[in-house]
Amino acid sequence: MLKKKKGFNLIQKSLRCKLLRQGFDLTSTKARYNEAVSFYFALVNTFPEHVLSDDCELSGWYAYEALSSKGSQYEFRIDIPAVLRRSAIRKAIGAWCSWNSNYQRWLARPQKHKHHKPPVQPRRFNFSPSYDAGMWKKDTGSSIMLKILVKGQWKWIKFHYQAPNYQHDDTGLNGWHKASSSIVTKGDNAFITFTLQKYVSATGGCKKLLANDSVRILGVDTDLENNIAILSVLEIAANDEVVEVTRHFIKQTNHTKLRKRDLGLIAIRMRKTGIVKKGFCNQRWEKISNRENEAGRAIAREIVEFAMYWNCSVISFEHLKNLKPCKGKYSKRSNQKRAYWLKSKVFNEVSRIAFQDYGILTTRVNPRDTSRLDPWGQELARLDNYSGFLAINLIKEGKLENSYQKGANFVVNINTSYSAHSGLNAARNIGLKAILRHRTNAIFVLRKASDKVI
Repeated sequence: MLKKKKGFNLIQKSLRCKLLRQGFDLTSTKARYNEAVSFYFALVNTFPEHVLSDDCELSGWYAYEALSSKGSQYEFRIDIPAVLRRSAIRKAIGAWCSWNSNYQRWLARPQKHKHHKPPVQPRRFNFSPSYDAGMWKKDTGSSIMLKILVKGQWKWIKFHYQAPNYQHDDTGLNGWHKASSSIVTKGDNAFITFTLQKYVSATGGCKKLLANDSVRILGVDTDLENNIAILSVLEIAANDEVVEVTRHFIKQTNHTKLRKRDLGLIAIRMRKTGIVKKGFCNQRWEKISNRENEAGRAIAREIVEFAMYWNCSVISFEHLKNLKPCKGKYSKRSNQKRAYWLKSKVFNEVSRIAFQDYGILTTRVNPRDTSRLDPWGQELARLDNYSGFLAINLIKEGKLENSYQKGANFVVNINTSYSAHSGLNAARNIGLKAILRHRTNAIFVLRKASDKVI
């Protein structure tokens, strides 16, 4: 395990790999581990002072190890390695503290909730054994030796596993350091989950980053229909001028089609049957859920890689937590509900991936007027079928109404001849809002046609 280091943030993630070994069952190891957890849970419940107070001579897991030592009144008689035994003690302490906190809240419940029953202590446990140092050895990246229970005896058994490629470094400065692992059994399959740790240089936060010159920020506007994300890279010059370096559109047409198709099929079945019970169309719901998760990860990865390619230090999103789907037919409302969910999924995944892999920070800004105003704060006309100078000329000639059509694709300003895609204009404003938090004199400047970066 890596330790905290000054000037660095310690981050971690999990690496899950399937164990490949025929003829060996890990369920007996798991059962023996939970048997030890059950014993120590009862011991913690008998002597809770070692957890609740630090004033006693012994506190924490080593107090319960001493209480259950050989020859004591509560002697531990289960055959289990010392490393796994200490892991079981810590699991038992965590389980008891969880129950105790719920019980204390029950005691302090208001008068109107006095009829609620108290939380009961768990009668059985289903924890996966944690394999700390001493329970595994000879990890080559494709195989590992594990100490497991085989016919009542603890033996070293070699297992093979397939792990995705990742940059490995024992120091944690230039790659991931592999720490402790845990074994998870699901049916006939067994998985080993490693903890990966890495040092990321401390940046000082968005305030310190955006105070520098020549720093780049990525503004991201999320949409519900064609383009799930519109990206705009903004660069801050020394004279507080902000210029757009490049832009990118991420479409979701195929994903939306598949989601609408499955939701429509579910709606048809609901109308035919008229009775909806638990488990109704569970396979289609699972398919939709899996597709949403995969789309969220794929879109987030594309945004992060784009930010890394253009050397962005901060990624700015709009804060959209209060969105609610509009009323309507079931499939339409459900589609919009999942589109809103996908927005938050993309933000959460971008925030995680960007900081874990590249140390890029993520922030959110107020979405107010990001689509209604141009980067200089002037009102815009929003139109669907006309763009650029064509729309400006038609408005001036009185052939086209100078109005704001919600959801239209283009925005124009007849006074300054500014025109842009509505999503791109919003992405620029989102990036500018993040900059203006810390540089109040920043001004957006349009590049000349000859100066545009391709």
